[in-house]
Amino acid sequence: MKCISASFGFLLITSILAGCSMNSSSDKNDNSTTVNQNSLAIQNFPIGLQKYYLDQIVEGSTEKREYFIRYPSQHNQSNYPIVFYFHGNGGTAESFYSNLNEVHELIDNNEFIGIFPQGLEGSWNLGVEASQADDVAWVEGIIDAISEKSFVDLSSVYAVGMSNGAGMVNKLAKETNILKGIAPIVSQQTLELSKISPLNGVSVFQINGTDDPLIPLNGGLSKVHHQFVSAKESAENWAMYSKCSTIPMTFKDVWGPYPVQSFFYGNCESNWQVRYHIVEGSGHSGNFGNFALHTAIWNFFKKFPGRVISNDAR
Repeated sequence: MKCISASFGFLLITSILAGCSMNSSSDKNDNSTTVNQNSLAIQNFPIGLQKYYLDQIVEGSTEKREYFIRYPSQHNQSNYPIVFYFHGNGGTAESFYSNLNEVHELIDNNEFIGIFPQGLEGSWNLGVEASQADDVAWVEGIIDAISEKSFVDLSSVYAVGMSNGAGMVNKLAKETNILKGIAPIVSQQTLELSKISPLNGVSVFQINGTDDPLIPLNGGLSKVHHQFVSAKESAENWAMYSKCSTIPMTFKDVWGPYPVQSFFYGNCESNWQVRYHIVEGSGHSGNFGNFALHTAIWNFFKKFPGRVISNDAR
């Protein structure tokens, strides 16, 4: 892992993360509160959206990288699952968060704690993006930082990604074992990622549109300069590593105004499942009218959480 340090609005952590010391700071535009620097205890459960920093050395320079955490408005649990949300290329964590009212409600219903990281140069480094950061190492640093909080469940960590963010969740699942489930929205695995053998299987809720102008449904070279496998091959690849049935069950559904063909690879090892959904007439978008997509994703994660991964295994 690259050398990383972190600063937070609610707590000071004085520990060692990959050989680097942690320092505390706050942002005056942040709605968080800074605790006494001599205190290691969290005085109160954070409420609402909070901004945090986790510095990373990228190409010899220290980048002050930010991420946001959305906590329930009125918490009633002592052990919350975590769901990461990765924005698309050119986007921001704040705008992605602002457009996910459904996710805000899930969090306030005490379903989980949401984390919204900001990609460097507005992107996630899959090989051809503007960012040259080791985003996998940086996300692992966020996990290490939040592990200091007593009310998070590190055995229940999931990730949702849009477009370039979908590539990021596939990459995280292939290169680490911190995730139990992923939801890649309007993208599938690149050819390069498909060749990686993951440390363990995961549950997968993949979504592709038939009219997507950026990510080719049937694979090939894309306008974003990545070579993709097809949506089907990507799901089959995950089904193989999650030790699922090789022949999927098929279902027809309707998401808002869109007909959907869904494919489920079941009978997986350790209570995983792999699904991919082809949304007819949809382009490069995760908006399907009045269909509650993120509730469906969260219900899927809860139903197919896979096995418990010990913290020591990371």
